[in-house]
Amino acid sequence: MRILMQSTISLSDWFQVIDTEYLSTYVREGGSSVKFAVVSEESKTALYQKMQSRCEELGYLLVKFDATVARAHMPQDFFFRLASQVDWRKLARLMILSLASEREFQVEGISTDSEGNVFEAIAKVNGLEPQFVIGLIRPRIQDSVYRNAKMAKDFRVCMSHLCLEEDTHGDYSGQPLLDWLTGVNTRISSVRPFSICTSINRNTARYFVESAFYWIRRVGYAGTVVLFDNSRVTVARNPKDDLKYYTRAMTMEHYELLREFIDGIDHLDGALFVIVTSPEFLEDGSDRRSRGYGIYQALHTRVMDDVRDHNRVNPIATLIRFS
Repeated sequence: MRILMQSTISLSDWFQVIDTEYLSTYVREGGSSVKFAVVSEESKTALYQKMQSRCEELGYLLVKFDATVARAHMPQDFFFRLASQVDWRKLARLMILSLASEREFQVEGISTDSEGNVFEAIAKVNGLEPQFVIGLIRPRIQDSVYRNAKMAKDFRVCMSHLCLEEDTHGDYSGQPLLDWLTGVNTRISSVRPFSICTSINRNTARYFVESAFYWIRRVGYAGTVVLFDNSRVTVARNPKDDLKYYTRAMTMEHYELLREFIDGIDHLDGALFVIVTSPEFLEDGSDRRSRGYGIYQALHTRVMDDVRDHNRVNPIATLIRFS
C-alpha cells in the first residue's frame, strides 16, 4: 500500500489560522467547514487542549466523537454522541431567558442551571406574578421555536416541550425527551405523548444534526466545534481488543458520511468539524486491506488538493498533516 505524502505544518501555525480565519470570524458568523488533520498521538493531545481552551474563551460548544467507542459509520450514533454532550435543559433555559429579554424583562443574574423554576426566577427579578410571565413567553416559544422552519419538525417540537417543561414544580417530567435525544431510549412510543412521531435513525439523523447546530447557536453559543477522531476506522487488521473494528465496507460507509457533511456544508449553521485522523488515512487504496480515504474516490476528490506547493503548506487547505 502507498501513502500519499503531504507537506507538513506545525500545530501552532495551523491553529493560529483556524482561530483567526474560522473560530473568530467565519464560523462565529454562521459559516461551517470540515477540516482533516493527520496527527500523531502527541499532537492529538495538544490539539484537543488548544481547542478546548479556545472554545471556552470564544463561547463555542465543543463536542468530541471517538470511533473506538461509537459507530463512526452510523449517522444516528454521531447524533446521539453529540446529544449526550449537550445540556439540553440549559439550552432551553437560555432560550427562555433570550425570549424574556426580547420582551424587555430583566434577566441579569438568573442562573441557567436546571435547579429551580426559571419562569419564577424571571418573575421574581421583575416583581411580577409567575403566571403573567409564563403567559407572555409561551406564545413566543410557539412562534420562535415550534414554528421555526429552520429546524426539523420533531426536533423543534421537542425543543418547544423542553422549554415549557422548565415551568416545573417538583419532579422534572421532560426526561423521556432527553432519553430520546441521547439514544438512551430510541422507542418512539416514549415520546409520542409529546406529539413526536419520527425515530432518530440513519435516514433522519442528518436533519437532527443540522437542527441541533442551528439550535445551539440560536440560544446564544458562538457555534459548535466537533473533534471527530476517526483514527480507529483506518486500522486494517482487527486488534481484537474489545474496541470498535471497522470492515472495509463499514469504512466506506463512514467516508460516505463524511462526504455528506462536506456536500451539505451549506445546511450547517456555525459548525467546524475537525476530523482527527492517522497517517493511514492517506493510503491510496491500492491494497485491498487498506482503510485509507483512497478507497472512496468521492471523498478523496473532495479532500485532496489538486494544486499544491511542494515546499509550503496551505494552512486553510481541507487536509493538513502536522509535523
